[in-house]
Amino acid sequence: MDKKKKIIVELNLLYNHIIIEMRNLRFFLIRLKHFIKFLLSKNISSNIFLGPNVQIFGLDNVLIKENCTIGENTLITVNNRTNKEIQFTINSNVYLGRDNFFSVGKLIFIGDYCIFGNKCSLICSDHIFETPLTPYAFTGNSFEKEIRVGVNCWFGHGVSIVGNVKIGHGSIIGANTLVTKDVPPFSMVVGNPARVIKTYNFDTNQWEKEVPSIESKYLDEEIYLKHLKTNSGNTHLAYHSASSKLGHL
Repeated sequence: MDKKKKIIVELNLLYNHIIIEMRNLRFFLIRLKHFIKFLLSKNISSNIFLGPNVQIFGLDNVLIKENCTIGENTLITVNNRTNKEIQFTINSNVYLGRDNFFSVGKLIFIGDYCIFGNKCSLICSDHIFETPLTPYAFTGNSFEKEIRVGVNCWFGHGVSIVGNVKIGHGSIIGANTLVTKDVPPFSMVVGNPARVIKTYNFDTNQWEKEVPSIESKYLDEEIYLKHLKTNSGNTHLAYHSASSKLGHL
C-alpha cells in the first residue's frame, strides 16, 4: 500500500472512530438527562428500589408510591404520551419481579401489597389492525382499555393479563395463566383461558372449590386495605430478588 492510500485508510478509521464516540456521547447525555428527570420526578417516590435495566416510556404519566420494588429488565410503556395525566399507577408495598412488561392503553392501576413473579405481562394497548394493507408499525395504538388490579393480589410466573380486565382484591393468579375477563375478589385462578378453581370462604377461613357466595366485610376493598395496613405495615424492599447485580445470598 502506498503512502497516500495508507493515509486515506487511517483517516477513514479515525472518522469512523469519531462518529462512534460521538454517538456514544450522545447516548450517554440522553441517559443522563432521563436519569436526572427521574430523580426530580414528583410522581416517583424516593423510597423504591429499581433493578438494573428498568425502563419507563412516559415518565410524566407514571405514579409509583413508596416502598415498591421493580425487578431488573422490566419495561413500562405508556403508549399515549400526549399529555401528563397519570395512566400507570403502582400503589405502596408492591413487588414486581424481573422481566415484567406493561403496555398501557387508557390505564393500568396496581393496588397496594401486590406481588408479581417474573415474566408477567399486563397489556391493554394494541396495535390497530383494521387492515393488513398498511404496515402495523404505522397504524398506531389503541388507548381505550384499562387493567385494574385490586389490593393484595399475587401473580405467579408468566401470567398474562390482556384487554379490558379488573382483578378483584385478594386474588391469586397461578403461573402461566392467561386472563382476558374480570376476576372476582378473593378468587384463585389458573389456566389458559383463566378459570376460577377456588374462592376464599370467610366462614371456614379456607380456599374452597365451591362457595355459594362470599359474605364478609372485606368485600369492601377499603376495609380490607385498612386491615392489611393496620396488621402488616410496610413490606421490606426485596433488593436481592430484583437484581442479579447483588450476587448470591
